[in-house]
Amino acid sequence: MTTKNILIDWKYSGTPDGFFGTGSTTMEQGIVWLFGCAGAMLLGWVWWTNSISWTWWQYAIAALIALDVLGGVVANSLNSCKRFYHSPLQSEETGFTAFAKNHFMFTALHIHPVLIGLLFGNFNWTYGLFWYAILLLSAVVILRIPLYLQRPASMGIIMLAALFNFYIIPPVSGFEWLVPALFLKIVYGHLVHEEPYRP
Repeated sequence: MTTKNILIDWKYSGTPDGFFGTGSTTMEQGIVWLFGCAGAMLLGWVWWTNSISWTWWQYAIAALIALDVLGGVVANSLNSCKRFYHSPLQSEETGFTAFAKNHFMFTALHIHPVLIGLLFGNFNWTYGLFWYAILLLSAVVILRIPLYLQRPASMGIIMLAALFNFYIIPPVSGFEWLVPALFLKIVYGHLVHEEPYRP
């Protein structure tokens, strides 16, 4: 395919959709559900076979977090999502939708590390607050640097976060995957401004 055949379209209409991006195709939505559910089921199998001593409600919360983050890695990479979140507010986009289209506020909603530190890490405030603060700081960096540096800088941040997660700040048992996935979802997937290629 040559660049002449690629369609980049920033225009969209319809009911606001903050999950897949307004105007997402059935294939775009399907790929999110496919990988989000597959990832969550794989983690469920790992948790079950390793006999992690969680209560039923911890398993339920862990599954919801896994589906949100792992599905979000794919969803935030959708061209429909890129178009939705990197376009100006439309007249019908009010309330929570308008709030979520603020990139920093969208990032701030992701308190997952704090929840995991508290609910699964025996009130591990160090883990929770460290990763939450680094996520917010990363958002500030990506939002302030020139556009042509956003993608490589986001990859550098994700790489360092993964290394810190493996070797410096011990992850909470069962959530070894969280930091790399969360940073992929937010720092690259949500924050990096890219062209919305359309079918």
